Amino acid sequence: MTKSETHHLSPTKIFLRGLAISLPTILTIVILLWLGSLLNTYIISPTNSMVKFVFAQFIDHSVPLDQVVTLPEGPPLPFCDRNYRVTPKLKEEYLKHWKTARQTGGTEVPTEVEKQWLRLAEVFVVMNNRAVPYLDYEEVSRHIPKNRMPVTHTGLYMELVVVRHFPGYFHLSAIAICLLIVLIYMLGRFVTVRIGAWFVGKFETLVISSLPVVRNVYSSIKQVTDFLFSENQIEVRKVVAFQYPSKGIWSLGFVTGESLLDIAAKAGEPCVSILVPTSPMPMTGYTMSVPKSETIDLDITVDQAFQFIVSCGVLVPPHQKVTAEELQKRILEHQTTIPENANRADQPPPTSDAPSAPDN
Repeated sequence: MTKSETHHLSPTKIFLRGLAISLPTILTIVILLWLGSLLNTYIISPTNSMVKFVFAQFIDHSVPLDQVVTLPEGPPLPFCDRNYRVTPKLKEEYLKHWKTARQTGGTEVPTEVEKQWLRLAEVFVVMNNRAVPYLDYEEVSRHIPKNRMPVTHTGLYMELVVVRHFPGYFHLSAIAICLLIVLIYMLGRFVTVRIGAWFVGKFETLVISSLPVVRNVYSSIKQVTDFLFSENQIEVRKVVAFQYPSKGIWSLGFVTGESLLDIAAKAGEPCVSILVPTSPMPMTGYTMSVPKSETIDLDITVDQAFQFIVSCGVLVPPHQKVTAEELQKRILEHQTTIPENANRADQPPPTSDAPSAPDN
């Protein structure tokens, strides 16, 4: 477009042109952020919590409340004030020291030495029905705001795992994802052996099948995942297009196999089963039976088809982008192909009812 033509465009058209250029990038970023949010919410965060919970069991030094006692007139400590208890031995020593200080004319307020003395491992903070060492509680309190402090000893040690043993949540997430990958791999190894497959079959039969709502959802999801990850299905899958929901409107789908015999008999020709995914979540969709003659094979891979669906049609494969020259070329090729197929169709097929030539 020349400079003079640009001056004739209205501000609205210029804005729309700019929007058309920037919208693909914006939508791509939004979709990637949305997928990342789903990944973090449903996979990374639960895995992090599981790893922190397991590690917390090994570093949990909390004790029952009956093993510690209150300390009358004890000094307030940072982060917990007077909500703490001490061991009976420390209580006896503290009261003896405090009594001696009173008898020698000392004040009732403990000295700085006594305050430091109380911060030993024999001081515990009460958390619900357990008491945790004050040093552990103080370490977590220095890194976490007061309104986010856990209320149970397990929650405290789950946070202490990150504070004491990991530089940050990123390193914990990396380790958690690696452990999850290893766990999934070990599960796959277990299922590949006969006893593993037997256990999975028994679990699905005895547990899943006995739950009315869960069994319907589980069976549907299992069929989709088996289709996506089964090795014997990947080789036969292909991407096709057909006119749905009405003539002139084309939908994209994946061929999953041959359709039912009754449907093919009614249609008068072979039919294929097609999974029509929905945007932007291709894990859900519709299963349809379509005559083979009403489908066209698309020259795109399964990955490219998923990108097209997830992006709501924004991410088009490079060799499928429409240009005036390429579109005209394809139309001419299509028009040339139709008469050849029509000539073949006009030729009547040979029948066995035709009279045979007389024998000489």
